[in-house]
Amino acid sequence: MARQERELHPKDEEKRLKDELMEARKKRDRTSQHLIEKKLVKLYVSQAEYFKMAEKPDPNIAKRYLETALRIQKDHPVANYRLGYLFYRNNEYTKAIFHFGKALDGSATEGLNDTQTMLANMFMVNCGIRIAKESILEIQSIEENLYSDLEKERVQKYRNEILVLDEDVFERMFYRKIENGMASRISESEFAVFQPKGKQVMLRISDQGREILFPDGFTLSLNPVSFYLFYGLLTAEEFLTYRDLKRKITMWSELEVTEDNIRQMISRYSRNIPLWNVFFPSTSVVNPESNRRVAGFMLAEGFSSCILCRGDEVLPGEL
Repeated sequence: MARQERELHPKDEEKRLKDELMEARKKRDRTSQHLIEKKLVKLYVSQAEYFKMAEKPDPNIAKRYLETALRIQKDHPVANYRLGYLFYRNNEYTKAIFHFGKALDGSATEGLNDTQTMLANMFMVNCGIRIAKESILEIQSIEENLYSDLEKERVQKYRNEILVLDEDVFERMFYRKIENGMASRISESEFAVFQPKGKQVMLRISDQGREILFPDGFTLSLNPVSFYLFYGLLTAEEFLTYRDLKRKITMWSELEVTEDNIRQMISRYSRNIPLWNVFFPSTSVVNPESNRRVAGFMLAEGFSSCILCRGDEVLPGEL
């Protein structure tokens, strides 16, 4: 129901803009036409981001919105960047490289911000690594084929120029496990089966979305704001107040949240998550700004945190 309600307003806005665009074209008003097209592109890019970041992401709908935006403005940097990312996540690395390249080229008046520029270059590197891995597997397959007609001397000459021939080296570049702040690389198969150990609370980020897993087996899907809330609690080195959490979430997500939003979220989770007070006990701490005592939260002593994500995932505070 929430998704249908979300779509209603943008659909109305899209219809209104299309009607205005048709009128502008009839009048041959190039200036108005250009401005309306920019608004349409912005709407499509915004809708794509919503479906990509939803609690249950729908990359196919996001892709359609971005492709629609690019039919209007093929050099739109953010639309290309986000479409490149979707292709990247879908293992379509050649297409991803194309769109990341277009994003980095930008348009005459628009470009990526510094963070997006950094990430686009990082993703292009990873695309190259993935393509290289696929090529290595193909090399191994050809070599293992007894009927391959290879010019061995010529092949050996160029083999020495290949930097890496071990597939596992590439595999371990793509997934991270962070336990109590210590990061290590793991393989895709390890990522797929990893479960919390002992008294461990785990955040997992995958193409299926974000979720938190508790030692008792309870698992909860998270929307973007909830993810940042739990990330803050799991990585906190001291008790965090509602105000502390608001500041962190706003900084990490660039979303507008209030202390009341945080208070309501924690109240809801305290009712819905079994043993909430065992995992995240509250204590009274002094607010230095008001000198009053307020509630503070963090992961309980004796529990540990674990975060699983792809190796290229940029976690809060890492960039």
